[in-house]
Amino acid sequence: MPKRGCPFADAAPLQLKVRVGRRELSRGVCAERLTREIFDPAMAASGACSSCVRAVDGKAACGQCERALCGRCVRTCCGCGAVACALCALVDCSDLHEKVLCASCAMFEA
Repeated sequence: MPKRGCPFADAAPLQLKVRVGRRELSRGVCAERLTREIFDPAMAASGACSSCVRAVDGKAACGQCERALCGRCVRTCCGCGAVACALCALVDCSDLHEKVLCASCAMFEA
């Protein structure tokens, strides 16, 4: 059975796949800063967030696994107030508001 023809003919806009990688981003507006963050191996090893791989902007670390965290990835346990990363925190969405629990508080809640 032959393939069906395109019903839009030439009226449809041309669709191209565009992939913006790290190298293309490093040539953009904040080229110098992004180039340092992406390609500097010393900075990536010491100052990268373990969850999102952004540069760490503070001294926050997960209380469970002790990995470095940036300000966007810090989650605070509502039971004990401990700092937890995305891997160690459990988010309970059963109520109206989300409730973040660290691994040790989640054991007692279950």
